[in-house]
Amino acid sequence: MRQRRAPLTATLVSLALLVAACGGGDDARAPAGTSPGTDATTSSPAGPDLSDDVTLATEGYIWGYPLVVTMRTMQRLGQLTGVNRLLWGEQLAGPSTRLIVAPNRDTIYSIAVLDLRGEPMALTVPEITDRYYTYQFLDAWTESFAYVGTRATGGGAGTWVVTPPGWEGELPDGAQRIESATPQVFLLGRYLVDDEADIANVLAYRDLVRLEPLSTLTGATPAPAAPPLEPPVGSAQEVSRAGIAFWDELGHALAVNPPATDRQRALLAELERLGVGPGREPSTEVTDPEVLEALAEGVTRGDATIEEAAEGVSDQVNGWRVNLDVGRYGDDLRLRAAVAHIGWGANVPEEAVYPVSRADVDGVAYSGANRYLLHFDAGQLPPVDAFWSLSMYGEDNFFAENVAGRYAIGDRTQGLRYNDDGSLDLFLQHDPPAGNESNWLPAPQGEFNLMLRFYLPQEEILTGAYEIPPVEQVG
Repeated sequence: MRQRRAPLTATLVSLALLVAACGGGDDARAPAGTSPGTDATTSSPAGPDLSDDVTLATEGYIWGYPLVVTMRTMQRLGQLTGVNRLLWGEQLAGPSTRLIVAPNRDTIYSIAVLDLRGEPMALTVPEITDRYYTYQFLDAWTESFAYVGTRATGGGAGTWVVTPPGWEGELPDGAQRIESATPQVFLLGRYLVDDEADIANVLAYRDLVRLEPLSTLTGATPAPAAPPLEPPVGSAQEVSRAGIAFWDELGHALAVNPPATDRQRALLAELERLGVGPGREPSTEVTDPEVLEALAEGVTRGDATIEEAAEGVSDQVNGWRVNLDVGRYGDDLRLRAAVAHIGWGANVPEEAVYPVSRADVDGVAYSGANRYLLHFDAGQLPPVDAFWSLSMYGEDNFFAENVAGRYAIGDRTQGLRYNDDGSLDLFLQHDPPAGNESNWLPAPQGEFNLMLRFYLPQEEILTGAYEIPPVEQVG
């Protein structure tokens, strides 16, 4: 039976997932619908000596952390709407959007939790060429393994069938197969909107885009529904607070989504001596106090390692932090965990790049007590094929209320004024600039952070040749 599309609340629109910096590689074969280069591999350096229980637990936490973050995110959404249902946002993010940090004002979201334990799911999309859009397929380990949309499939109409590991069967004529490495998948759709008035044009696609079981297309007997997701035990941002119960969550998740590489399977085999494994609950099953202590210490040390990794994964130029290898990780466990911590749901760089800045060119933290200028020379605007924008967040990384009701500015901003020589000045300050409010991005009174979004970045961005200008304090 075809699934109805349910509306997405304003809170859930904030699954505009922050991607700030990270990189890696993909060791899986690229299925139909993937972007060029998704079959690359990454080899990590030799790991630490795992004979010590605390070291093993630390490495196990780092490895399992992204899977638990994914499961908590899926559970939270699935609890509200169930699985295999395509959900649509109906308004742009604003100050009340506070589920995931750094929501964006550029796109409307169309998202679903896919559970393929019943049967494959088919995504059917009409031709969409009037705007940029993308559907990103994210496996349970946070690997961005396939895309459908403007870049990946040229905006053409089609049906893509997402299949679980080991599935064998026939597809309808014309349908393309996307193979997932895990039975559970997060589908993240993004549709570009120019402004609030343009939202209705995006929602016109809601009745044309379908997500349905494969049996609906083939006429076969529907498979039994997948078991329901467990209720979430906490937020995705507070995994480490679970303490030793983290390992119970990991065990439940591993029972459905086992590791996909030989190196990670070997790590899981090592963890068995600590009572960690698919379906295992070490917090109640393990009785050896030394092992319990090692598991608890592994959570503490592992979380500190992830925090440290998240601070050092990106290069900094002119006060902007950016990394050009987001979304594919292979066996780079620290990188995968760092992205899950600061930017779960990362796009691959061919789709989007997200430079972040927390301080001006002199290294001083941004504050609404000061005035700032971001100046783009003529001919030096961000080279993108879809769009670029600049968003401003309070120090908590959420939009801060302002009198202008403007939370981002970019190439689609109505009334943006360019200088006579073609250059562009953007004014970042609390009070409106004299004589040019069109180019004003209002700042909160306290500290704030900035994020650029480059969607479909051109070669200069992808190679690092394009240099983002610094934000300078003025006046």
